[in-house]
Amino acid sequence: MKRNRRKGVISILALIFLCIFAALSVAYCTTVNSNVLQASNQNHVQSALLQAESGLAFGQYVMQNVSLSASVKDAAMMAALYNALKTDPNIVGNLGGRQIVYDAGAGTITIPAIAVNADGGSFDIVISQASSTSVQVCVNGHARGVSRAVGLTYNLSPGKCAVLDYGIATKSSISLTGNDSITGANSASEASLYSATYSATTAVSMTGNAKIQGDVYVSNPDANISLTGNVSIGGASGAGATAHCHIGVDDAEFPEIDPTVFEPFATNVVDSSTSTSGNKSFKNIRIKAGTNPTFSGNITIKGVVYIEQPNKVQFTGNLNFTGVIVTEDAGENAYTNNTIKFTGNTTSSGVESLPDTAEFHDLRQLPGSFLLAPGFGVSFTGNFGTVNGAMAADSFSFTGNAGGRVNGPIINYSDSQFKLTGNAGLIIDRSKYSGTPPGFVVPAKLSADAGSYVEF
Repeated sequence: MKRNRRKGVISILALIFLCIFAALSVAYCTTVNSNVLQASNQNHVQSALLQAESGLAFGQYVMQNVSLSASVKDAAMMAALYNALKTDPNIVGNLGGRQIVYDAGAGTITIPAIAVNADGGSFDIVISQASSTSVQVCVNGHARGVSRAVGLTYNLSPGKCAVLDYGIATKSSISLTGNDSITGANSASEASLYSATYSATTAVSMTGNAKIQGDVYVSNPDANISLTGNVSIGGASGAGATAHCHIGVDDAEFPEIDPTVFEPFATNVVDSSTSTSGNKSFKNIRIKAGTNPTFSGNITIKGVVYIEQPNKVQFTGNLNFTGVIVTEDAGENAYTNNTIKFTGNTTSSGVESLPDTAEFHDLRQLPGSFLLAPGFGVSFTGNFGTVNGAMAADSFSFTGNAGGRVNGPIINYSDSQFKLTGNAGLIIDRSKYSGTPPGFVVPAKLSADAGSYVEF
Protein backbone atom coordinates (compact mmCIF):
# COMPACT_ATOMS: atom_id res chain seq x y z
CA MET A 1 0.00 0.00 0.00
CA LYS A 2 1.41 3.40 -1.13
CA ARG A 3 1.69 6.31 1.25
CA ASN A 4 0.29 9.71 0.27
CA ARG A 5 3.40 11.96 0.25
CA ARG A 6 1.66 15.08 -1.13
CA LYS A 7 0.25 16.03 2.24
CA GLY A 8 3.74 16.29 3.70
CA VAL A 9 5.02 18.37 0.81
CA ILE A 10 2.14 20.77 1.13
CA SER A 11 2.83 21.19 4.84
CA ILE A 12 6.48 21.93 4.13
CA LEU A 13 5.61 24.47 1.46
CA ALA A 14 3.12 26.14 3.79
CA LEU A 15 5.77 26.36 6.47
CA ILE A 16 8.24 27.87 4.00
CA PHE A 17 5.76 30.50 2.87
CA LEU A 18 4.91 31.26 6.47
CA CYS A 19 8.57 31.91 7.21
CA ILE A 20 8.89 34.08 4.11
CA PHE A 21 5.85 36.14 5.06
CA ALA A 22 7.07 36.46 8.63
CA ALA A 23 10.45 37.68 7.40
CA LEU A 24 8.79 40.13 5.04
CA SER A 25 6.60 41.33 7.89
CA VAL A 26 9.61 41.87 10.13
CA ALA A 27 11.47 43.67 7.33
CA TYR A 28 8.46 45.82 6.62
CA CYS A 29 8.03 46.71 10.29
CA THR A 30 11.74 47.50 10.54
CA THR A 31 11.54 49.71 7.47
CA VAL A 32 8.44 51.45 8.75
CA ASN A 33 9.97 52.00 12.16
CA SER A 34 13.16 53.31 10.55
CA ASN A 35 11.19 55.69 8.37
CA VAL A 36 9.16 56.85 11.34
CA LEU A 37 12.34 57.38 13.33
CA GLN A 38 13.94 59.26 10.44
CA ALA A 39 10.85 61.40 10.04
CA SER A 40 10.82 62.11 13.78
CA ASN A 41 14.51 63.02 13.73
CA GLN A 42 14.00 65.20 10.68
CA ASN A 43 11.11 66.89 12.43
CA HIS A 44 13.30 67.57 15.46
CA VAL A 45 16.06 68.93 13.22
CA GLN A 46 13.63 71.21 11.42
CA SER A 47 12.17 72.29 14.75
CA ALA A 48 15.65 73.12 16.06
CA LEU A 49 16.38 75.06 12.88
CA LEU A 50 13.10 76.91 13.32
CA GLN A 51 14.15 77.88 16.87
CA ALA A 52 17.48 79.12 15.51
CA GLU A 53 15.76 81.17 12.80
CA SER A 54 13.43 82.62 15.45
CA GLY A 55 16.47 83.60 17.49
CA LEU A 56 18.08 85.16 14.43
CA ALA A 57 14.99 87.31 13.86
CA PHE A 58 15.00 88.25 17.55
CA GLY A 59 18.66 89.18 17.28
CA GLN A 60 17.99 91.40 14.28
CA TYR A 61 15.24 93.19 16.21
CA VAL A 62 17.41 94.00 19.21
CA MET A 63 20.50 94.83 17.16
CA GLN A 64 18.67 97.40 15.07
CA ASN A 65 17.87 99.33 18.26
CA VAL A 66 21.52 99.55 19.33
CA SER A 67 23.32 102.86 18.83
CA LEU A 68 27.08 103.02 19.25
CA SER A 69 29.63 105.76 18.85
CA ALA A 70 30.96 105.80 15.31
CA SER A 71 34.51 105.90 16.69
CA VAL A 72 34.42 102.61 18.65
CA LYS A 73 36.08 99.48 17.33
CA ASP A 74 37.70 96.23 18.44
CA ALA A 75 37.28 95.50 22.17
CA ALA A 76 35.72 98.91 22.80
CA MET A 77 32.98 98.08 20.31
CA MET A 78 32.23 94.78 22.06
CA ALA A 79 32.14 96.47 25.47
CA ALA A 80 29.81 99.18 24.18
CA LEU A 81 27.56 96.58 22.56
CA TYR A 82 27.41 94.61 25.81
CA ASN A 83 26.46 97.74 27.77
CA ALA A 84 23.66 98.42 25.31
CA LEU A 85 22.29 94.87 25.28
CA LYS A 86 22.44 94.15 29.02
CA THR A 87 19.75 96.76 29.73
CA ASP A 88 17.55 96.08 26.69
CA PRO A 89 14.10 95.26 28.13
CA ASN A 90 13.37 92.96 25.18
CA ILE A 91 16.24 90.75 26.31
CA VAL A 92 16.11 91.20 30.08
CA GLY A 93 12.37 90.47 30.17
CA ASN A 94 12.95 87.03 28.64
CA LEU A 95 15.83 85.87 30.83
CA GLY A 96 13.97 85.24 34.09
CA GLY A 97 16.62 86.90 36.22
CA ARG A 98 19.61 85.46 34.40
CA GLN A 99 22.31 87.77 33.08
CA ILE A 100 23.97 88.40 29.75
CA VAL A 101 27.61 87.33 30.02
CA TYR A 102 30.49 89.29 28.52
CA ASP A 103 33.82 87.47 28.29
CA ALA A 104 36.31 90.21 27.47
CA GLY A 105 39.15 87.72 27.11
CA ALA A 106 37.33 85.59 24.56
CA GLY A 107 35.65 88.59 22.99
CA THR A 108 32.16 87.09 23.24
CA ILE A 109 28.75 88.16 24.51
CA THR A 110 26.40 85.33 25.47
CA ILE A 111 22.64 85.68 25.81
CA PRO A 112 21.31 82.67 27.77
CA ALA A 113 18.62 80.38 26.40
CA ILE A 114 15.26 82.01 25.73
CA ALA A 115 12.20 79.73 25.57
CA VAL A 116 10.23 79.84 22.33
CA ASN A 117 7.35 77.42 22.98
CA ALA A 118 5.85 75.12 25.59
CA ASP A 119 7.47 72.03 24.03
CA GLY A 120 10.89 73.06 25.27
CA GLY A 121 12.07 74.81 22.13
CA SER A 122 14.63 77.54 22.83
CA PHE A 123 17.57 79.46 21.44
CA ASP A 124 20.69 81.10 22.83
CA ILE A 125 22.89 83.70 21.17
CA VAL A 126 26.67 84.09 21.10
CA ILE A 127 28.06 87.32 19.65
CA SER A 128 31.72 87.36 18.69
CA GLN A 129 33.96 89.93 17.07
CA ALA A 130 34.36 89.31 13.34
CA SER A 131 36.59 92.30 12.59
CA SER A 132 37.49 95.63 14.16
CA THR A 133 34.09 97.04 13.12
CA SER A 134 31.88 93.96 12.73
CA VAL A 135 30.41 91.16 14.82
CA GLN A 136 29.02 87.71 14.07
CA VAL A 137 25.77 86.72 15.75
CA CYS A 138 25.54 82.93 16.14
CA VAL A 139 22.16 81.58 17.22
CA ASN A 140 21.82 78.03 18.57
CA GLY A 141 18.32 76.59 18.28
CA HIS A 142 17.28 73.65 20.48
CA ALA A 143 14.32 71.24 20.18
CA ARG A 144 13.93 67.81 21.86
CA GLY A 145 17.61 67.16 22.22
CA VAL A 146 18.56 68.38 18.76
CA SER A 147 20.48 71.60 18.09
CA ARG A 148 21.04 73.64 14.95
CA ALA A 149 22.99 76.86 14.54
CA VAL A 150 22.78 79.79 12.14
CA GLY A 151 24.82 82.97 11.93
CA LEU A 152 24.76 86.47 10.52
CA THR A 153 27.40 89.22 10.39
CA TYR A 154 26.67 92.82 11.39
CA ASN A 155 28.80 95.75 10.25
CA LEU A 156 29.16 99.02 12.16
CA SER A 157 28.14 101.82 9.81
CA PRO A 158 27.21 105.49 10.25
CA GLY A 159 23.60 105.96 11.20
CA LYS A 160 21.25 108.70 10.16
CA CYS A 161 20.22 111.35 12.66
CA ALA A 162 16.70 112.64 12.02
CA VAL A 163 17.26 115.61 14.34
CA LEU A 164 19.70 117.12 11.85
CA ASP A 165 16.99 117.11 9.19
CA TYR A 166 14.98 119.76 11.03
CA GLY A 167 15.67 123.46 10.73
CA ILE A 168 15.40 123.78 14.52
CA ALA A 169 15.33 120.88 16.98
CA THR A 170 15.12 121.34 20.73
CA LYS A 171 14.60 119.30 23.87
CA SER A 172 12.70 122.28 25.27
CA SER A 173 9.53 124.14 24.47
CA ILE A 174 9.55 126.79 21.73
CA SER A 175 8.20 130.31 22.16
CA LEU A 176 7.67 132.99 19.49
CA THR A 177 6.30 136.33 20.65
CA GLY A 178 5.77 139.45 18.53
CA ASN A 179 6.78 139.71 14.89
CA ASP A 180 9.19 136.81 14.94
CA SER A 181 9.65 134.59 11.94
CA ILE A 182 11.36 131.34 11.04
CA THR A 183 11.58 130.78 7.30
CA GLY A 184 13.43 128.57 4.85
CA ALA A 185 15.80 130.08 2.31
CA ASN A 186 14.97 127.52 -0.38
CA SER A 187 11.94 125.57 0.83
CA ALA A 188 9.46 125.50 3.68
CA SER A 189 10.93 122.22 4.96
CA GLU A 190 14.13 124.05 5.92
CA ALA A 191 12.07 125.93 8.53
CA SER A 192 10.59 122.81 10.17
CA LEU A 193 10.64 122.71 13.99
CA TYR A 194 10.88 119.77 16.37
CA SER A 195 10.22 119.86 20.13
CA ALA A 196 11.14 116.87 22.29
CA THR A 197 10.00 118.30 25.64
CA TYR A 198 7.90 116.17 27.98
CA SER A 199 7.99 118.61 30.90
CA ALA A 200 5.91 121.38 29.30
CA THR A 201 2.29 120.81 28.39
CA THR A 202 2.57 123.59 25.82
CA ALA A 203 5.37 122.48 23.53
CA VAL A 204 5.07 125.41 21.11
CA SER A 205 3.62 128.85 21.85
CA MET A 206 3.07 131.55 19.21
CA THR A 207 1.56 134.98 19.81
CA GLY A 208 1.27 138.23 17.87
CA ASN A 209 2.31 138.03 14.23
CA ALA A 210 4.74 135.16 14.61
CA LYS A 211 5.35 132.99 11.58
CA ILE A 212 6.84 129.54 11.04
CA GLN A 213 7.08 128.68 7.37
CA GLY A 214 7.64 124.97 7.90
CA ASP A 215 5.71 122.34 9.83
CA VAL A 216 5.90 121.82 13.60
CA TYR A 217 6.59 118.40 15.13
CA VAL A 218 6.14 117.47 18.81
CA SER A 219 7.08 114.17 20.48
CA ASN A 220 4.85 114.36 23.57
CA PRO A 221 1.42 113.03 22.56
CA ASP A 222 -0.18 114.88 25.49
CA ALA A 223 1.34 118.26 24.63
CA ASN A 224 -0.40 121.08 22.83
CA ILE A 225 0.49 123.93 20.49
CA SER A 226 -0.83 127.35 21.52
CA LEU A 227 -1.64 129.83 18.72
CA THR A 228 -2.77 133.33 19.67
CA GLY A 229 -3.18 136.28 17.33
CA ASN A 230 -2.34 136.55 13.66
CA VAL A 231 0.12 133.67 13.63
CA SER A 232 0.82 131.21 10.84
CA ILE A 233 2.39 127.77 10.43
CA GLY A 234 3.22 126.21 7.10
CA GLY A 235 1.87 129.23 5.28
CA ALA A 236 -1.58 128.85 6.84
CA SER A 237 -3.33 130.60 9.70
CA GLY A 238 -6.31 129.83 11.87
CA ALA A 239 -7.66 126.30 11.51
CA GLY A 240 -5.42 125.75 8.50
CA ALA A 241 -2.33 126.09 10.66
CA THR A 242 -3.23 123.01 12.70
CA ALA A 243 -2.84 120.86 9.58
CA HIS A 244 0.87 121.66 9.79
CA CYS A 245 1.13 120.64 13.46
CA HIS A 246 2.12 117.04 14.18
CA ILE A 247 1.81 115.91 17.80
CA GLY A 248 2.98 112.53 19.08
CA VAL A 249 5.71 111.89 16.51
CA ASP A 250 8.46 109.37 17.24
CA ASP A 251 11.23 110.51 19.56
CA ALA A 252 14.31 111.53 17.62
CA GLU A 253 17.80 110.77 18.91
CA PHE A 254 20.02 113.82 19.31
CA PRO A 255 23.62 113.49 18.11
CA GLU A 256 26.46 113.87 20.58
CA ILE A 257 28.66 116.95 20.47
CA ASP A 258 32.40 116.39 20.33
CA PRO A 259 34.25 119.74 20.46
CA THR A 260 37.60 117.95 20.69
CA VAL A 261 37.85 117.91 16.91
CA PHE A 262 38.44 121.67 17.10
CA GLU A 263 40.18 122.02 20.49
CA PRO A 264 43.77 121.36 19.31
CA PHE A 265 43.65 124.43 17.08
CA ALA A 266 43.09 126.80 20.04
CA THR A 267 46.68 127.50 21.04
CA ASN A 268 46.66 131.17 22.11
CA VAL A 269 45.49 131.76 25.68
CA VAL A 270 43.03 134.48 26.67
CA ASP A 271 42.78 134.98 30.43
CA SER A 272 42.07 137.76 32.92
CA SER A 273 45.28 139.55 31.92
CA THR A 274 44.30 139.74 28.24
CA SER A 275 42.80 142.99 26.95
CA THR A 276 39.66 142.31 24.92
CA SER A 277 38.41 145.86 24.31
CA GLY A 278 39.16 148.31 21.55
CA ASN A 279 40.36 147.44 18.08
CA LYS A 280 41.79 143.97 18.59
CA SER A 281 42.56 140.91 16.49
CA PHE A 282 42.79 137.32 17.72
CA LYS A 283 43.67 133.96 16.18
CA ASN A 284 42.90 130.46 17.48
CA ILE A 285 42.23 131.42 21.09
CA ARG A 286 41.51 129.43 24.23
CA ILE A 287 39.53 131.36 26.85
CA LYS A 288 40.54 130.06 30.25
CA ALA A 289 37.92 129.10 32.84
CA GLY A 290 36.58 131.98 34.91
CA THR A 291 37.90 134.70 32.60
CA ASN A 292 34.41 136.04 31.78
CA PRO A 293 35.68 138.32 29.00
CA THR A 294 33.78 141.05 27.17
CA PHE A 295 34.95 141.60 23.61
CA SER A 296 34.04 145.23 22.90
CA GLY A 297 35.00 147.58 20.13
CA ASN A 298 35.98 146.43 16.67
CA ILE A 299 37.02 142.83 17.17
CA THR A 300 38.42 140.52 14.51
CA ILE A 301 38.76 136.82 15.30
CA LYS A 302 40.06 134.13 12.96
CA GLY A 303 40.11 130.39 13.59
CA VAL A 304 38.86 128.57 16.66
CA VAL A 305 37.51 130.14 19.84
CA TYR A 306 37.60 127.45 22.53
CA ILE A 307 35.84 128.39 25.79
CA GLU A 308 36.60 126.53 28.99
CA GLN A 309 33.89 126.29 31.63
CA PRO A 310 32.75 128.05 33.74
CA ASN A 311 32.66 131.23 31.68
CA LYS A 312 30.46 134.11 30.66
CA VAL A 313 31.59 135.49 27.31
CA GLN A 314 30.16 138.61 25.67
CA PHE A 315 30.61 140.12 22.23
CA THR A 316 29.27 143.67 22.54
CA GLY A 317 30.94 145.55 19.71
CA ASN A 318 31.34 144.91 16.03
CA LEU A 319 32.54 141.36 15.65
CA ASN A 320 34.14 140.20 12.43
CA PHE A 321 34.51 136.47 12.88
CA THR A 322 35.84 133.78 10.56
CA GLY A 323 35.90 130.35 12.12
CA VAL A 324 34.07 128.31 14.74
CA ILE A 325 33.23 128.75 18.44
CA VAL A 326 33.34 125.64 20.63
CA THR A 327 33.15 125.09 24.38
CA GLU A 328 34.08 122.63 27.02
CA ASP A 329 30.96 120.73 28.09
CA ALA A 330 29.57 122.59 31.11
CA GLY A 331 27.26 119.72 32.08
CA GLU A 332 23.57 119.50 32.84
CA ASN A 333 21.55 122.57 33.86
CA ALA A 334 24.60 124.84 33.79
CA TYR A 335 23.43 127.17 31.03
CA THR A 336 22.59 130.08 33.35
CA ASN A 337 26.15 130.26 34.72
CA ASN A 338 27.83 129.52 31.41
CA THR A 339 26.77 131.94 28.71
CA ILE A 340 27.72 133.37 25.34
CA LYS A 341 26.05 136.66 24.42
CA PHE A 342 26.10 138.48 21.10
CA THR A 343 24.78 142.00 21.72
CA GLY A 344 26.46 143.89 18.91
CA ASN A 345 26.65 143.36 15.19
CA THR A 346 28.24 140.12 14.10
CA THR A 347 29.65 139.35 10.68
CA SER A 348 30.75 135.76 10.28
CA SER A 349 32.27 133.45 7.70
CA GLY A 350 32.96 129.73 7.76
CA VAL A 351 36.32 128.09 8.35
CA GLU A 352 36.65 127.48 4.62
CA SER A 353 37.13 131.24 4.22
CA LEU A 354 40.26 131.29 6.39
CA PRO A 355 43.61 131.97 4.72
CA ASP A 356 45.25 128.81 3.42
CA THR A 357 48.24 129.10 5.72
CA ALA A 358 49.87 126.53 7.97
CA GLU A 359 47.92 127.61 11.06
CA PHE A 360 44.55 127.29 9.30
CA HIS A 361 45.13 124.67 6.61
CA ASP A 362 43.68 121.67 8.49
CA LEU A 363 40.88 123.73 10.02
CA ARG A 364 39.73 124.78 6.56
CA GLN A 365 38.86 121.12 5.89
CA LEU A 366 36.12 121.16 8.58
CA PRO A 367 33.35 123.42 7.25
CA GLY A 368 29.73 123.35 8.38
CA SER A 369 29.72 124.34 12.07
CA PHE A 370 29.65 127.81 13.64
CA LEU A 371 28.83 127.29 17.33
CA LEU A 372 29.11 124.14 19.45
CA ALA A 373 28.41 125.04 23.07
CA PRO A 374 27.24 122.06 25.16
CA GLY A 375 26.05 123.21 28.58
CA PHE A 376 26.06 126.90 27.61
CA GLY A 377 23.21 129.34 27.15
CA VAL A 378 23.43 131.44 23.98
CA SER A 379 21.64 134.72 23.33
CA PHE A 380 21.53 137.11 20.37
CA THR A 381 20.23 140.66 20.67
CA GLY A 382 22.03 142.08 17.66
CA ASN A 383 21.97 141.36 13.97
CA PHE A 384 24.27 138.59 12.87
CA GLY A 385 23.85 138.70 9.11
CA THR A 386 24.83 135.19 8.08
CA VAL A 387 25.98 132.37 10.33
CA ASN A 388 27.99 129.90 8.29
CA GLY A 389 27.27 126.62 9.97
CA ALA A 390 25.25 124.70 12.51
CA MET A 391 24.64 126.00 16.03
CA ALA A 392 24.20 123.87 19.16
CA ALA A 393 23.84 124.85 22.83
CA ASP A 394 21.71 124.19 25.92
CA SER A 395 19.46 127.24 25.49
CA PHE A 396 18.84 129.84 22.80
CA SER A 397 17.33 133.31 22.94
CA PHE A 398 16.85 135.72 20.03
CA THR A 399 15.46 139.11 21.08
CA GLY A 400 14.92 142.56 19.64
CA ASN A 401 15.98 142.74 16.02
CA ALA A 402 18.28 139.77 16.31
CA GLY A 403 18.34 137.55 13.30
CA GLY A 404 19.88 136.57 10.04
CA ARG A 405 20.60 133.59 7.84
CA VAL A 406 21.82 130.35 9.41
CA ASN A 407 23.55 127.96 7.02
CA GLY A 408 22.74 124.85 9.02
CA PRO A 409 20.45 123.49 11.73
CA ILE A 410 20.01 124.94 15.23
CA ILE A 411 20.02 122.26 17.96
CA ASN A 412 19.09 122.88 21.60
CA TYR A 413 20.20 120.10 23.96
CA SER A 414 18.45 121.01 27.21
CA ASP A 415 14.83 121.11 28.35
CA SER A 416 15.34 124.82 28.96
CA GLN A 417 14.12 127.43 26.50
CA PHE A 418 14.18 128.28 22.84
CA LYS A 419 12.60 131.66 22.33
CA LEU A 420 12.26 134.46 19.85
CA THR A 421 10.82 137.80 20.95
CA GLY A 422 10.36 141.19 19.33
CA ASN A 423 11.26 141.27 15.66
CA ALA A 424 13.69 138.39 15.64
CA GLY A 425 13.89 136.51 12.38
CA LEU A 426 15.75 133.37 11.38
CA ILE A 427 16.27 132.21 7.81
CA ILE A 428 17.41 128.60 7.70
CA ASP A 429 19.48 127.67 4.65
CA ARG A 430 20.53 124.04 4.25
CA SER A 431 21.94 124.35 0.74
CA LYS A 432 25.51 125.36 1.53
CA TYR A 433 26.67 122.39 3.61
CA SER A 434 25.76 118.71 3.33
CA GLY A 435 26.28 115.73 5.59
CA THR A 436 26.87 115.73 9.33
CA PRO A 437 28.44 119.01 10.53
CA PRO A 438 31.91 118.63 12.10
CA GLY A 439 31.74 118.25 15.87
CA PHE A 440 28.48 116.30 15.79
CA VAL A 441 28.77 112.57 16.41
CA VAL A 442 25.93 110.64 14.81
CA PRO A 443 25.40 107.26 16.50
CA ALA A 444 26.48 104.32 14.37
CA LYS A 445 24.28 101.30 13.72
CA LEU A 446 25.05 97.61 13.37
CA SER A 447 23.60 96.65 10.00
CA ALA A 448 23.02 93.02 9.00
CA ASP A 449 24.90 91.71 5.97
CA ALA A 450 22.29 89.50 4.31
CA GLY A 451 24.94 87.76 2.21
CA SER A 452 26.75 86.56 5.32
CA TYR A 453 23.98 84.15 6.42
CA VAL A 454 25.38 80.73 7.28
CA GLU A 455 24.13 77.45 8.77
CA PHE A 456 26.55 75.57 10.98
